[in-house]
Amino acid sequence: MQEISLDQQVQAVRQCISELTREPLAGSGNSASPGNLLCAAESLAGAAARADEERQQFRDLIGSSTDGFVVTDADGRIVEANAAAASLLGEPLPGTFFAAYGSRDAQPEIARMLADLCAEKACAPRETTLRSRSGVPVPVTITAAGRGAGEKRWLIQERPRENPALLERIGGIYRLLFDRMLEGIYVFAIVRDADGRPVDYRYIDVNPEGLKLIGRRHEEVIGKSVSEVFPEMHKFLQNLFCRVAETGEPEHVEQPSPALFRHLDVTLYRPQRDLLALLAYDITDRKRMEEELRIQQQRLELALSAARMIVWDWNPTTGRLRISGDFEEIYGRPPFARPGERLALVHPDDMNGLRSEEEQSGLYHTDYRIVRPDTGAVAWLESRGEVQKDEAGNVTWAVGVTMDITGQKQSRQALEHQQELLQGVIDTIPVMIAIYDPDLRFFRLNREFQRVLGWSDEDGARGDLMARFFPDPDYRNIADDYMRSLKPGWRDLLLVAKDGSVVETAWANIRLSDDTRVGIGIDIRERKRAEAALLESEGRFRALLNASPNVVMLIDRAGTILALNEVVAERFGRGLQELMGRSIFEILPPDVAARRKAIIEEVFLTGRPVRCVDEREGMVLYNSLFPVADAEGNVVRVAVLSYDITKQRRSEEMRHQAFTQIEQNIEQFAILGDHIRLPLQVILGTADLLDDEQASERIRKQIWRINDIVEQLDRGWVKSREIREFLRRHELV
Repeated sequence: MQEISLDQQVQAVRQCISELTREPLAGSGNSASPGNLLCAAESLAGAAARADEERQQFRDLIGSSTDGFVVTDADGRIVEANAAAASLLGEPLPGTFFAAYGSRDAQPEIARMLADLCAEKACAPRETTLRSRSGVPVPVTITAAGRGAGEKRWLIQERPRENPALLERIGGIYRLLFDRMLEGIYVFAIVRDADGRPVDYRYIDVNPEGLKLIGRRHEEVIGKSVSEVFPEMHKFLQNLFCRVAETGEPEHVEQPSPALFRHLDVTLYRPQRDLLALLAYDITDRKRMEEELRIQQQRLELALSAARMIVWDWNPTTGRLRISGDFEEIYGRPPFARPGERLALVHPDDMNGLRSEEEQSGLYHTDYRIVRPDTGAVAWLESRGEVQKDEAGNVTWAVGVTMDITGQKQSRQALEHQQELLQGVIDTIPVMIAIYDPDLRFFRLNREFQRVLGWSDEDGARGDLMARFFPDPDYRNIADDYMRSLKPGWRDLLLVAKDGSVVETAWANIRLSDDTRVGIGIDIRERKRAEAALLESEGRFRALLNASPNVVMLIDRAGTILALNEVVAERFGRGLQELMGRSIFEILPPDVAARRKAIIEEVFLTGRPVRCVDEREGMVLYNSLFPVADAEGNVVRVAVLSYDITKQRRSEEMRHQAFTQIEQNIEQFAILGDHIRLPLQVILGTADLLDDEQASERIRKQIWRINDIVEQLDRGWVKSREIREFLRRHELV
């Protein structure tokens, strides 16, 4: 079976790279860009074309040769033969085994030569016998080349008979071939020392390609030793020359030559005991291209890995599936034996409509999900490829690219979700939104805009909506300047609705990255009415606040004064505007501020009013702190009412002092009555003992008068006690 040529392989690489370059590889550097890879492939294709041209020239030369040339595959089956070989062995030759044309003794010899070539061993020319087309044995010399797994080339030369003309003819052919060979050919005479050991090698003959390779003329090398012409080359090849000169076994090496600055493919034979024949082929360009191709392949692998991508091509005839890229990173398992095996990993929901490569034809492109066998995670893949089929519908070749687009899918889904969410917000938010171009010609209006003003998207696409919004040219210019300037903040604008009514609105404008403008507007008619009502309410509240003779304040949790009346300003000796917005804790003395802060915090925590009395600077203040809650019942403010009760407190003190004095007087009256009655009894008893009845009577009358006065005092004391008890019962003292 004929091996795929280098040019065909290059074309396949170019096709893969061309497919890759349809979209740039994310994350790849400049050196590993698809463009550089394509340039490398172009260079490789050019080198292949030049090599094919030289091979064709060589084929033309061989085709006219009288010696037989046969090309076989690695199994020894004939692929190609020139006319001389066909004439010698008979036709048809292609497809048959070359060894079958040998005699019984020659067939094993040919098989051994084939085995040596496949095992990377060189084969020395061998003499054997083949059977001609007429069955007559023909003695020949067979030379074989082409080590490894590729094609094998055989040179069949009839051994010369004692015919000078024939010998001269054969010699001419050999000379022609010698001079036209693409490889450099060198023939050396072995120079031995006294003990018969090879020590140097003298040039006997060199073909033109060989002279070109070493950069010397014919007369500069013929008859001279290698050590004289190239001391470095002598060191480079000394061990190889010695081994072949002593053992007679041919050897083949590929290695760089420091002396020639080239990479050489060298095969060395010993055709006779004292002769060496060297075939050298300059493979510097090939090695350079191979190295460049290897580096480019590494870069391609890195680029494919960075892009989470694999490239594959499949030849059903050979059953070979070649894959570049980190397959396991994408599929979570080792590579497939054939592309269709991927269907076993496809998500059940994506199986319908997904076909294997055998069912495809031409270009195809599919997106599908797989379930990774290593983690069970679902991954999105995108496959692009081409399938070629023969006339019978059988796949002859398939190539493709598979990319992991899970991140892209997730990003796209997230973007679609955000767009859906944004559109839902735009359509349902109770705010007018207008999206317009920088020239203010075309508008897209959301539902709230259409509800408030009546204009539709069709109206916004007409290009004259600004003139319909603002019929007055002067006012339109003002609105136009504001919308184009994109000044921050809000601005009130009067817009004409579709029904002709004028709507008070407020607008703010922003610019997007693509220079699209977005206007955000609100209907402020209700707000304007509320502001008017609030101003009226604030006026009444302010009048009521200032009408109170007591201190009235509204503060927040931090003590900031939010509202106050003029009494507060008078008490602190400052202006209203000076106190508004300041913290009450900064104005009060530190000790009073600390007590007041604790009381305010208690009101916020408990939600209950608190009352307290402050005495400072000769004043007595009765304070009431009431919680003010919001719609949810949370305390957000505290109302402070402070009453000056200094005069009332002083009146109460004076009344208490007077009552105390009265009580003391009442007690003194009771004691005084007792003190008066006791002497009167003594005086009355003394008067009764007097002999003078008139004097005694006068004394008695005075005593009863005094007693009546004391009884009046007693009756006044009793009434005073009753009055005191009444006052106490009614908390009047």
